[in-house]
Amino acid sequence: MINEETDILQASYEVPVLVDFWAPWCGPCRFLSPVLDELAAEAHGRWKLVKVNTDEQPEFMHKYRIQGIPALKLFYGGKIIGEQVGALPKHQLKQWLDALIPTPEKKAWLALQAHLQEIREEEAIQMLRDFLKTYPNHDEAKVALLAREVMHDPQGVKPIIDEWLKQQPERDDLKDIQAMATFLTINFNAGTSVDAILNDARKELQENMADEALDKLIQSIMRNKQAYDEIARRVCIALFHRWGDQHPLTLKYRRRFNMALY
Repeated sequence: MINEETDILQASYEVPVLVDFWAPWCGPCRFLSPVLDELAAEAHGRWKLVKVNTDEQPEFMHKYRIQGIPALKLFYGGKIIGEQVGALPKHQLKQWLDALIPTPEKKAWLALQAHLQEIREEEAIQMLRDFLKTYPNHDEAKVALLAREVMHDPQGVKPIIDEWLKQQPERDDLKDIQAMATFLTINFNAGTSVDAILNDARKELQENMADEALDKLIQSIMRNKQAYDEIARRVCIALFHRWGDQHPLTLKYRRRFNMALY
């Protein structure tokens, strides 16, 4: 009998644990079982295989809301990081697992992410640069670095982001950095009241006065939301994306921002 706490949850803090939910009467389960055994042997300890007979331990079916078997759930750090229902061929299962199993690069990135929000901006930039020396093709780290560097060197970041967006025009994270680079480099010199507000907002943002900057950006939207290709709207969205839905400033200004758009 499988002990959920020790065999799955606790074990998943050491290596990923792939749980195969099966039953003796299930034909696809019998097909899948030797395939999983082969993959586990070939993994050489990168992950652990656990098989749960759902006839003997039906409580797993209810707890994990399993509607059909065979069902695969991949646990890591006590959480489910991947799910698959049905009996796939070996090569497809291997591709699925390879995409999910943490590598040294993935582990290093997760560890770095845990620190980025707790340290000063200069330290975060240096840590990202050091990470990219080891893993130069890591996409998320590149974006995270540019999102920080844009505040200090918008002129240098803008052509990099513009070129990247030509290749991947659908990426919102790159659009956010582009909006910020544009905002920090554009000449607000038309002499209107919106120009004055945007100039103040830019200065406040550069001085880490994000609260005041957001207030000014929303003021400019209320006066002229179309100004400079809707730059104030785009910058507000970029800031909300960077902070996340639960950040105090997102919670404080998101509703007011939405109202300003209408």
